[in-house]
Amino acid sequence: MSVTFHLKRKKRNRKHGFLARMATHDGRKIINRRRASGRKSLAVNAGKAK
Repeated sequence: MSVTFHLKRKKRNRKHGFLARMATHDGRKIINRRRASGRKSLAVNAGKAK
């Protein structure tokens, strides 16, 4: 049996990262909501993607 989750940093950042959020109107709404609620982290930081 294999593990079910294999982290792909580049894919994660491209789908859920800050630049991906800022690229769309709805994504910017998400970032602004998270800013308003005082989040420490606004989007995922999956570390340095190769």
